[in-house]
Amino acid sequence: MKRTLIFLGLTGLISSTFAIDPRLGSVSPPGVQAGAEVEMRFSGSRLEDAQELLFYKKGFEVLKIEEKTASSVRAKIKVSADCPLGEHPVRVRTAGGITELKTFYVGPFPVVSRVKPKDGEPPQKLPLNCSIASSVPNESQEIFTVDAKKGQRLSAEIESMRLGRGFYDPYIEILDTKGFILSRSDDTKLFIQDCYASAVVPEDGTYTIKVRDTSYGSVGLYRMHVGTFARPTAVYPGGGQVGKDLEVKFIDQATGDFSQMLKVPQPVSFRLTDGRMDEPNLRDFGIFAKRDGVVAPSWNRLRISDFPNALEVEPNNSRSEAKLIDTPMPLALNGIIEKAGDEDWFHFNAKKGQRYEVRLYGRKLRSPLDSVMNVYDKNGKSLASNDDSGGPDSYFGWTVPSDGEYFLRVRDHLQNGGPDYVYRVEFQPVKPTLSLYVPDVGRYDTHTRKSIVVARGNRFPLVLRPRRGNFGGALKMAMKEFPAGIKLHCDEMASNKSALTLVFEAAADAPIAGKLADITATLKTDQPNPVNGGVWQNYDLVQQGNNGVYYRTWVDQIAVAVIEELPYKIRIETPRAPLVQSGTLPVKVIAERKEGFKGSISVRLQLDQGFTTRPPGLSCPSSISIPADKTEAIYNFSANSGAEVRTHQIAMIGSSGVKGGTAYVSTQLTPLEIKDEFATASIPLAKTTQGYPTEVKVNLTQKVEFPGTATVELLGLPSGAKTTTVKMTKETKELTFPIITETGAKTGLHRTLFCRMTVNFNDTTLTQSFGSRGTLRIDPPPSPPSPKKPTVNTLGKLAEEKK
Repeated sequence: MKRTLIFLGLTGLISSTFAIDPRLGSVSPPGVQAGAEVEMRFSGSRLEDAQELLFYKKGFEVLKIEEKTASSVRAKIKVSADCPLGEHPVRVRTAGGITELKTFYVGPFPVVSRVKPKDGEPPQKLPLNCSIASSVPNESQEIFTVDAKKGQRLSAEIESMRLGRGFYDPYIEILDTKGFILSRSDDTKLFIQDCYASAVVPEDGTYTIKVRDTSYGSVGLYRMHVGTFARPTAVYPGGGQVGKDLEVKFIDQATGDFSQMLKVPQPVSFRLTDGRMDEPNLRDFGIFAKRDGVVAPSWNRLRISDFPNALEVEPNNSRSEAKLIDTPMPLALNGIIEKAGDEDWFHFNAKKGQRYEVRLYGRKLRSPLDSVMNVYDKNGKSLASNDDSGGPDSYFGWTVPSDGEYFLRVRDHLQNGGPDYVYRVEFQPVKPTLSLYVPDVGRYDTHTRKSIVVARGNRFPLVLRPRRGNFGGALKMAMKEFPAGIKLHCDEMASNKSALTLVFEAAADAPIAGKLADITATLKTDQPNPVNGGVWQNYDLVQQGNNGVYYRTWVDQIAVAVIEELPYKIRIETPRAPLVQSGTLPVKVIAERKEGFKGSISVRLQLDQGFTTRPPGLSCPSSISIPADKTEAIYNFSANSGAEVRTHQIAMIGSSGVKGGTAYVSTQLTPLEIKDEFATASIPLAKTTQGYPTEVKVNLTQKVEFPGTATVELLGLPSGAKTTTVKMTKETKELTFPIITETGAKTGLHRTLFCRMTVNFNDTTLTQSFGSRGTLRIDPPPSPPSPKKPTVNTLGKLAEEKK
């Protein structure tokens, strides 16, 4: 996917008061016509230093900047005649950063302005083959009229949810000259919440189009196309082989099916997404139906494969009727479940040991089919089957057990069917696949810190996570098409790591610039053609918390910019001592402030939402703060006994308010060495009585040498028990703690004792705990003997003696 960078002509005129952290809220109009010159407004905040518009696809040229303010950028843009139709992501780059990603659409028709009629005036009349944008107030509807002739096709199609502005559920209907409904639609399989209506005009006259929310709520924004364009509900076959000519049939239930030829394009790139409905990849592409010279405003989805097609041959409703396919595997099997109760059988040959990911594309191609898929041997024994897998489409992995003939059956789960129940089953050979993505930094937030914004002479951190398929091994990261003056610092991503922190550093004299770039990961190997992949990133445009994501878009590039110098930097003072298992390590973070900058700086270990980049067994605070009047703070790390013994590379992200926005920086990547424990210990049971002294013995096992003498504390004593610290060296085998108990010391069996040693290691104070669950038993003192109870005879003798 080729990106387009539009420069706004501000080189050398950058204000010293540039705004940090620009934001983009909306793009208007929400759609434009291919081949037109249009005025577009990019609304948001902190946009006064706008320098570039970053379009992810080709076809745009900025002719003139009409206006630049903090809240908007207004530009005159020429859209090329061959600009790809459909959705276009865009960002604004300023001297102080890069905005969020927003989208707009390019369509084939001229855009008509909405003119709301006054009371008593007739509805707005639209010309055929036009587009219009508007909104619907709560408990209301929008009404339009259009003139059409008998036998002419009349179609109306809505883009609303797909505009990415909010959760809208539009409804549309076309009424004839007498006010009866010709066609209506709410939700559709083709466009989900967005809808369309299409019909053949029965007579000359004026026809009415009504748009409203399906429940008479509001529709904050919609874009409607009205015209004579075809609106096929499906296309067959559902894909083709790369570089081959393909004749497809558009299934159009309003005016009849028709065909169109195309050459299947080479996919620009491939990103692993496991075939989920909500995770497309660039082997999915759209074809825009064209009939009688009029192009449909929205595509029908097709698949691109490296292997040929095999089309169903009727009759194939049973295993005995299926005809053997001569073409060897791998193949893409294509068919239509044409009526209720229909099922399709395919007969093919396969070789022993071949491994396939057998994936059905139905709903992912916007077919109504809810598939069930089975593989059988020649005797009818079921070998593999699936109903749903990551959505209504079916999938299973299959290894061919022996050379021979096999059968595949496809049916609808509820035995439904229809002329647009199209499907495609790809026998995809198992091969390594790889892509990268930036994880979310906040819940329900897929936009924050998804770009790389590096200030001159400063650093910026980024977490990357891989999507691996069918391989293991370490990955090497690299920059691709980055702006000049940026360096990448990162470790290799080990096979057992699920995330990696990267630090980007810009030279002090790096040009102020921006690009849509890529970060690539390549398998570390001596073999030729190693597995590699790049960024494949989702951006949720319409989501409602726990209710899920309703609409998202995907891009295969990451926005990168070098911005003007920031008033602060942070760095880690490289630790001079290791972090030992069951121990702690203080790490100093130092802020370098420019004169006059007094902002508080928040510092945290670089994390991603739900997962941490810190190694297993490592703990630290969620964040610390460097106060406005300070230049340093301590970040305390601790490791448990299971922490991996190795040297890790860590970085910390700093954030502070700068000129109304949030400016992010990073420390350098710093080695953090985790070592084995200095010592382990066991604490045998010690016993005493309240008010009496005792001793607690600690049996030591020395593991790693430490310098000098360490001080050891016995902790976890019950109330009323006291002791003193003792000393130990690397030769010490046993420690003895004298215990003094008060008469009111808590009695019982106390399994809470442990030791903590403190040692000076290269002028760094380290601590380590050992000997957990040591036991001290404190008993109450024995009771004094009870006086002997006198008997009756004894009492008589005592009485006589008194006489």
